Formats: sequence, C-alpha cells, structure tokens
Amino acid sequence: MAKKLLLIDPVLETSLNFNSCRLLNFLSVPRISLSYIAALTPPDWDTKIIIEHNEPANLEDADLVGITAVTSPAPRAYEISEQYRRKGIKTVMGGIHASMLPDEAIQFVDSVVIGEAEPVWRDLIHDFENNELKRFYQGERTSLENLVKPRRDLYNSYKYKVIDYVQTARGCPMDCEFCSVPTLHGRTYRQRPVEEVLDELETLHAMNVLFLDDNIFGYGEKAEERAIQLFRRMKERGLNKRWFSNVGIDFADNPDVLKYAREAGCFMILIGFETLNEETLQGMHKVRNLKVGVRNYKEVIKKIRDHGITVVGTFVFGNDEDSKDVFQRTIEFILDSKIDIAEGTISTPFPGTRLYNRLKQEGRLLLTNYPDDWRHYNLFEPVFRPKHMTPDELMEGVNQIYKHTTSGLTSLRRAFNSAIQTRNLFAGVIACLGNRAIGSLWLQNYEYVKNSLTSVIRDSGLSYPITEAESCEAESARGR
Repeated sequence: MAKKLLLIDPVLETSLNFNSCRLLNFLSVPRISLSYIAALTPPDWDTKIIIEHNEPANLEDADLVGITAVTSPAPRAYEISEQYRRKGIKTVMGGIHASMLPDEAIQFVDSVVIGEAEPVWRDLIHDFENNELKRFYQGERTSLENLVKPRRDLYNSYKYKVIDYVQTARGCPMDCEFCSVPTLHGRTYRQRPVEEVLDELETLHAMNVLFLDDNIFGYGEKAEERAIQLFRRMKERGLNKRWFSNVGIDFADNPDVLKYAREAGCFMILIGFETLNEETLQGMHKVRNLKVGVRNYKEVIKKIRDHGITVVGTFVFGNDEDSKDVFQRTIEFILDSKIDIAEGTISTPFPGTRLYNRLKQEGRLLLTNYPDDWRHYNLFEPVFRPKHMTPDELMEGVNQIYKHTTSGLTSLRRAFNSAIQTRNLFAGVIACLGNRAIGSLWLQNYEYVKNSLTSVIRDSGLSYPITEAESCEAESARGR
C-alpha cells in the first residue's frame, strides 16, 4: 500500500476576522513551496495538499505530515503537529518561521527543514522510509534552472482555476531592516530561465496570474533586461494572461519596462512606498526608495497609471521616526496622488529580521509569550512600544486612514479616477473592490484588536511611548 503524505498550509487561528472578506480570502496566496515539495515526492507516495483557507486539517490518516507556516499561523502549525504526533504520526515543518527559529520549531515537530527544501526533500523522504529521520535538514539555496513542475493538480479549490501563481525568481540584494527574505533566500537575485517560465505559463488554465516574486522587475541592469525579455516573450507567445506582481519603486524609471509589461498583460503592480518620511526610509535602510525620493512618489504613480497599470501602494506605520502627524499626511497623499489602492499596516518585527533583534535588545517588545504570542505578529496589531506614540494611538491613526480613504463614496470616486486614467474599466472595478475589501477587513477587526491590546498593555504597564532616556539609548544602540 502506498504511503500517504499530507502537506498542510495552516490558517491563523484568532478572533481576527480575516476570512470575512471574500475578495481577500479569494486572493490569499498558497505556499507554492508545497506544490514543489509534492512534485519532489516519489510517485509511489499518495500526496495531498490541504490549504486551511479552504478546508480544515481534520487529522486524516497519513504516514508523514509536512507543514509550512509564516510567523502568525505558527502556533496553529504547532497545534496541528502535536495532534498528529499524539497519533504516532511523524511531522516535519519548514517555511520561513521554522527556518528563522528551528530550535523553537523542533520542540513541536519531529524534523525541521531550514531554508529551501528542494535540495533536501528527497533525502528526507529516504531517511523517513528507513526510519532514520533527522531532526534538522539544512537546505542550501538552489539553482532555479530546471525546477520540477509544481503539482497544481493537488490544489482542489475552484479559485485556482481562476487565478494561479508562478514564481520566476528568489532572493533580494537589499537589506531592509524589517525584511527576512534575504535571510531565507539570500541577497543574490536568482532567476529562472525565461523560456522555462513561459513554458509553465502555457500550462496554466487560469487567465489571471500572480507572480510570487518579491520583485519581478529585479535588481540591476541585467535583471531589467531579463524582465523586458520576459514581458516581450509573453506577448510573442500570445499567452493572453492578465497578471499582477510586486515591483520596486524604480519600475517606473524605464518606459520600455512599462510598455512591455502592459503589452504582456500587466494590469496591476504593488509597490512598497512604506513611508512619506525620508528619515524613516533611512532607518529602514530602504535604499531604492531613497534614491527615487519621496518627493517623486506622485510622479512614479502617474507614470505607471499612464501606461494603463493599476498601482497598489503599501505603507507601514509605527516606525521610530513616525510622529502623530504621519497619519493625516498619508491620508492627504493617498487622495492627492490618485493611487488606485493603498494598504496601511503596522510595523511588525518578524523573527529573523534586524528590526526584531533591535527591538528585543531595546526591551520594547510587548508580546513575548512565545510561541503563543506569534499569532499577534500579523501586521494588524502593535507588538512593541512605538517611540513617539502609544500603541493605542498607533492603532487609531491607521484606523483613521482607512476611514478616510476606503468609505463607500470615497472608494467609488477613486475607482472612477482609476478607470479614467488607466483607460480600463476593469482597473476601476478592482480599485473599488480592493479598497472596500481592505478597509472593511481593518475596520471589522479594529475593535477586537484595540480591546485585546488594551488588556495586554494594562497588564504590562507599558502604555506609554519610550522615554527620552530610552530614546537616547536606542539611538546609540542603532549607531545613529
């Protein structure tokens, strides 16, 4: 009888109402790593992928269970693992959280894959079959040439017939303080061969494609040339895909990039603007945004929209350089710049980042009952003491941004502008639905987060911003 492998992507277990927003739940990204792992599993195994956004992990029988998780669902991942282990079933965990904290993860699973799993997965299966499963497997960063074809057939949900997911590159040479991507995937930008990406795209039934790259545009002149080649070849092959991806802010610098991206079917891109304060960008070490300059943000948005591409901009609040006026200035920028969709999140110190290490050293983390408290590291909740405001004021500031930029009437006005400037009715519809969805999600969760946060802050006694003495000590530790 064939051995059975379950691969599980757990969902965040919390009172936060993430699943109430149908659009955002529909667009939730599966861990594409699971489909690669499934493809590397020997064919005599019966493999099943469970995405908890779509179906719960109901402890069905298996010989081996593999779990992947980012930070906020990590407690749920550990819970699932413990339930299976009590049944005598071996579990293995990988993904960014386990890779950053393998010593924590191994307390709840039988084996931890650190880093990229492709180079070690076949060895792990071999060891399991011979009752020699190791506690840790260190996956080296692999070449992206000749990757196995991901097992998309194991994603059972209808939504994957409507929107599909492709990765064309890994790694980032930047060194942003809040980001763990360079730690996991390295600071070398590794690219898949263009023709292999095109071959994969041709196999997809879905018209809509989300490129999972941290930046499909890449870094440097060679990466830029490669991006143009990819876009041109997508058009030449007549793939007729409508696609969306993350890009860097310098995506707008080269008119040819914009031209060929649009001709290849790009309808929307996401840019991490992060902040309107250049001092904050310096603290983040967000070099590319500094090079372009905050004063040119509006021009960047205009250039991209003039090519018929919708712009999603993300902003992060609670940074050390943020004063209380940052919220009103951001509201004005969102409305004045005509940006199609804007998303505001709270600065979150994820494990494995320099931001986490610094705030921990400065004694500013509020929620440290790990692993249970990892569920609060979700971009919605302040988990540390901001420098110039209380956590409660931080929450209320972000709340005001959503109130003023995603109301029904404001979203309609912004959507109308999007449709006119991009000359694309679909862009207007997406802008309206996107703003209403993220605004609704934030506002629905606001009272719960505020109440739970108030309880935590009251119990900790740390409801105030850091003192002047603490600020000087922090600046000294930061080397500024």
